[in-house]
Amino acid sequence: MAPRLRYDMERRLVAGAFTLVEAIVSIVIVGVMLVAALNTVAASQTTQRKMSDRNRAMLLAQDLMSEILRQPYEDPDYAPGSFGLGADEVGDGSRALWEDVDDYDGWKASPPQQKDGTLLAGFDGWTRGVVVNWVQGNDITAVSGVDTGVKRIVVTVTRDNLPLATLEALRTNAWDYGPEEQE
Repeated sequence: MAPRLRYDMERRLVAGAFTLVEAIVSIVIVGVMLVAALNTVAASQTTQRKMSDRNRAMLLAQDLMSEILRQPYEDPDYAPGSFGLGADEVGDGSRALWEDVDDYDGWKASPPQQKDGTLLAGFDGWTRGVVVNWVQGNDITAVSGVDTGVKRIVVTVTRDNLPLATLEALRTNAWDYGPEEQE
């Protein structure tokens, strides 16, 4: 940029320029704006990562809940009113032998895994857990110690012990899948 020219009092031609103070003030203003812009970018990236984690957590929860809801209400090999894993369902750490909804009660895995026990890649630090309870039909928040015909299933997904997704469903003994719908 060409210097500005002006006349001083004695009619001499003098070139106008920035003073040192003006230069320092300009540098400070640009620096503050740069810091603000970088903070905005960092906050945006953090928000995007959190949203991505929450979406992934919900997909993990939905996957496990879908698997659980495909199971019958109660174990076909045990007496009605039994709850939890039977002796023949404890195996190699996978869920392949589980035959009913309440087999999942208390199950937790980190990192998450498929039904056959295969670890899901890219989920180090993630945990999926399940709680199954009998609940009252007229108050699904009231846990019961006996079979009421209704089971509440809660699937929770965490990453580094931070809860990211919780999914709840009810399973009743009033409706069972036919053999063609089971896995």
